[in-house]
Amino acid sequence: MKEMMIACCMLLGTVTASAQFTVYQSAEAPHRSYTPSMGYGVPFTTYEPIEVAPSRGYSHQQQPAQPKMQEMTTRGYYKKSDGWYSAPIRVGVIGDEVRLLSIKTQHGWSNCGSVASEVGAFDPEEIRDNFTFKAYSSLYVMVYF
Repeated sequence: MKEMMIACCMLLGTVTASAQFTVYQSAEAPHRSYTPSMGYGVPFTTYEPIEVAPSRGYSHQQQPAQPKMQEMTTRGYYKKSDGWYSAPIRVGVIGDEVRLLSIKTQHGWSNCGSVASEVGAFDPEEIRDNFTFKAYSSLYVMVYF
């Protein structure tokens, strides 16, 4: 119990000693200099309010205009084990980027949002001859258009 009392006194002494060396002045107070009294000692930190011009937030800055996405509806083709099938698809184009936005199913439009890539040399000849782009879809794995 005696050890616990000594530890509490030491903790209390530490907190009060560290709190004495900071001088705080409100920001609303007029600007004036602070000189500590001779008996008090020189504080480690002196806070003095400064005049700050109102800053402009990010919301006030004008953002560069992003190009609008051009959307079009076309037919997309996918292959199953028994042959080729087609479905209406929505494609979006922004600059050089082509996106497969959605595919029409029996229950309506199903969102995709995957980035399309060009058909390449590693794709089968049948696909290279008939399509320009391909995009991943969770419904049909790969959709060609």
